[in-house]
Amino acid sequence: MRLFAFIAALILSTQPVWAIQAEPDRRPPGTGMTFHGDGVEPQTARALRTDVQIDVSGVIARVRVRQTFRNPGDEWVEGVYVFPLAENAAIDTLRMKIGERIIEGEIREKEQAQRVYNAARHAGQQASLIEQERPNIFTASVANIAPRSEIAVEIGYQQRLRFTDGLVGLRFPSVVAPRFIPGNRAIVGVGGTGWAANTAQVPDAERITPPVRHTASGPANPIAINVRLDPGMPVAMLRSPSHRIDVADAGADRFEITLDGGDQAANRDYVLQWRPDTGAAPFAALFREIRDEETYVMAIVAPPTRAPSAQPLIPRDVVFIIDTSGSMHGDSIAQAKAALRLALERLRPEDRFNVVRFASDATALYDGLRPARGRHLAGALRRIDGLEADGGTNIAAGLALALDGKIGGPRLHQVVLITDGSVGNEAALFRRIRRDLGDSRLFTVGIGSAPNSYFMRRAATFGRGTFTHIGNLADVKAVMSRLFGKLERPAMTRVAAARDGAPLNDQWPVNLPDLYNAEPLVFTARLSGGPQALTVSGLRGDDRWRRHLDIATAREARGIAKLWARDGIAAAMNELAFGADPKAVRQSVLELALTHGLLSKYTSLVSVDRTPARPAADGLRRQAVPTDLPAGWTYAKVFGSRGATPATLNLLIGGAILLLGLGLVLARRRRAA
Repeated sequence: MRLFAFIAALILSTQPVWAIQAEPDRRPPGTGMTFHGDGVEPQTARALRTDVQIDVSGVIARVRVRQTFRNPGDEWVEGVYVFPLAENAAIDTLRMKIGERIIEGEIREKEQAQRVYNAARHAGQQASLIEQERPNIFTASVANIAPRSEIAVEIGYQQRLRFTDGLVGLRFPSVVAPRFIPGNRAIVGVGGTGWAANTAQVPDAERITPPVRHTASGPANPIAINVRLDPGMPVAMLRSPSHRIDVADAGADRFEITLDGGDQAANRDYVLQWRPDTGAAPFAALFREIRDEETYVMAIVAPPTRAPSAQPLIPRDVVFIIDTSGSMHGDSIAQAKAALRLALERLRPEDRFNVVRFASDATALYDGLRPARGRHLAGALRRIDGLEADGGTNIAAGLALALDGKIGGPRLHQVVLITDGSVGNEAALFRRIRRDLGDSRLFTVGIGSAPNSYFMRRAATFGRGTFTHIGNLADVKAVMSRLFGKLERPAMTRVAAARDGAPLNDQWPVNLPDLYNAEPLVFTARLSGGPQALTVSGLRGDDRWRRHLDIATAREARGIAKLWARDGIAAAMNELAFGADPKAVRQSVLELALTHGLLSKYTSLVSVDRTPARPAADGLRRQAVPTDLPAGWTYAKVFGSRGATPATLNLLIGGAILLLGLGLVLARRRRAA
């Protein structure tokens, strides 16, 4: 019995730490990344370079991303790389470059594209496949990279830029931050090369958790970014809060922007901001594209604003949710604490508040709302200093304490979520927000160098609020001041667009959100024949505001149709998260994606060089390209120091199995005797 107890203990002690744990958070080992699948080896697929060209016209960006996969070894390999893009990217182009030859890709239904790629992979043909895991996470697979050679894969997409606080903002994400994977039961889900096992809550965890290089190894994936900026109007300010940049004047209010010092590490989002010089007049613009005898429009409207002091202040109930999980360690928790302190100090005595902190679990500072004055406010400010970052990113626990589903009442009820959003169970969180929101408005504040902007923006959309990003501790005061200036005085409600008095049929979003000061309204629509003007209206207090937009004189812009289709796909996928018929959603998405040639959950981009390159006698090794940890993150805080390398684990498990076999043989001999 002692032998069996020893064997059992040894087997339990040598289980790989990426196997399903009893606790809700899941972490890979701290020494050497783990992997799933058939012989995926991240340690040798280390050569990847990314070159980004961004051409901006007005508020539309055309982006070209070239990823160069280099095989420095002596074997034929298949490279697998999980990478991020903007969550509103309308991806429509794939090119594979082998030497001087260029092979164009095509959009196909996802299963068909996978079959085409797998057939080419096994036939020794060089091929590439781009698949969507989340609206902001994608996987590039490149088959049959010859020894000591390289293959370049180029992706092209359209993107609508954000316009808020008087600034136009361009964001290019460069790293997939490690995600919190809840669930304590392993399931057979879609296979991937990630460090996390699939769970019932995140059935594709293997596909959204790419191997991560230890920070001690230094950055490995260089990135170069070049921007050609044609803002369409004079620019009063141009800056990057994330990177040092070189700006060259290209004449006629155009600029060429490059990274100062050349290539950079792919470990933080690239952010470029500029302030249009619009003068005293309100900003309003209509862009159009005519395609297949139909007109697609994108409207950007900022209603005239009156002085904030002239707008009434409504008493507010505000619940602040702050993320204190391990991924927030270092700069991020400092930013979050500074943001929370500033937010509390802006509250007025007639406001009420509470603070919820979450990591693997969640606790509320008070058992209910408290007046924002005296000992209650002083106690909250004292508690902020003691917050430390550790544990999993269990956002659901924080939301459960903050959202009560109540409707009605004279006070504004606002919830402010401060987090990096590094989760894999986005769909479950969206359902909770929609179910429990009530009359509240949810505002998300993204923290750190690489927040999960897909989750943060979509959560704010479902919460009828806005998303704000803080990437630098020095920006906390200015960013939070602007945010709370808006929260204190909503600019316009009951916003609607119409044509000859009738609502637009093909408009995204269907229900236009509330407006906040210095935060323009943006929507896309498809129009057939009829009146040549749109009317946008809303309530500013008790006053009705209207603006007429002439379709005939709208500025021509390529890509509006694709942006409209991308908005439609996003709207359909939103409904899937809330119980819509999956077959109907799939059909709707496929129709939009195939008609407009877009990547989606149900379509992929595939390109194949029909000439076999790999000799049939040579094998093919699948290799995952590790990503860098986001800047400011601490490896030990995210992954812990537990675990062993796969080789060590295999040795221990093998030894345990041998001991178990020996024990069984001895037991059988004793019974026989």
